[in-house]
Amino acid sequence: MLLIALVFFASILVQARPFNITHLIVPETVPPGQEEVEIECRYDANFTLLNWFKGVHEFFRYKPGSAPTTRSFPILGVGRVELIACGPTACRLKLGALTEDATGLYKCDIERDAPPYRFASRKAYMEVHGHVHRKPLLEGLAEQFGEGEEMKAYCRGAPDTELRWYINGRELEDLRGSTVLKKYSSRLLFLGIPPTVTVQCAEFKFGKLYGSNQEKARWKDYGGQDERPQEQRNKSDILKVHSIFVCILSLYLLKL
Repeated sequence: MLLIALVFFASILVQARPFNITHLIVPETVPPGQEEVEIECRYDANFTLLNWFKGVHEFFRYKPGSAPTTRSFPILGVGRVELIACGPTACRLKLGALTEDATGLYKCDIERDAPPYRFASRKAYMEVHGHVHRKPLLEGLAEQFGEGEEMKAYCRGAPDTELRWYINGRELEDLRGSTVLKKYSSRLLFLGIPPTVTVQCAEFKFGKLYGSNQEKARWKDYGGQDERPQEQRNKSDILKVHSIFVCILSLYLLKL
């Protein structure tokens, strides 16, 4: 009985505690000659997972209690992602070997994936000026693919680097060290409207990201049809009908 009461009161305390990101510190501009910056996400929350994103691509993950607790992923324009410290109140990173491709929207997400489920997010834009990008040579990827067609690309990196392949930000671990990507196409790989897939080749040196390059391909059979969920399409149709009604009403009033 005492144990049940303790669990009950602990649950009440978790629900009562705020769950928010208090500060997101990302420099607005990075001038020429500055090749690294520090970014920080501060929070007041009891979370189970923290993610850093650039655009839609995740580049860092912090999961307290897991092994390992942190993981980093390559993103275009950022040569190094280094952990400074992640803890109960803040997660601070250093981004190095920046290029102009590092320009973009950066986002910190925190979530609790156990009851009570919670989520918070905050964004900031960073613009990088005057940096030359170190890119491996990536070529051979076709512009479009259909179901079951072979996707092939070739990558040549700097000496003494290990090549790694990614599709939509997810590594193909069985292709580590390979200069050739070979994979059969599937509609499930293509995201968005119009459906596209992102293929990325990244160079790693001594276990750290050294440079990256990426190409995109589109789905061959896409004919411009709206592939959004039915609920979103219904809302869009309602807005169109409303706009037409407003136009007709405006014309009628003008005639009066």
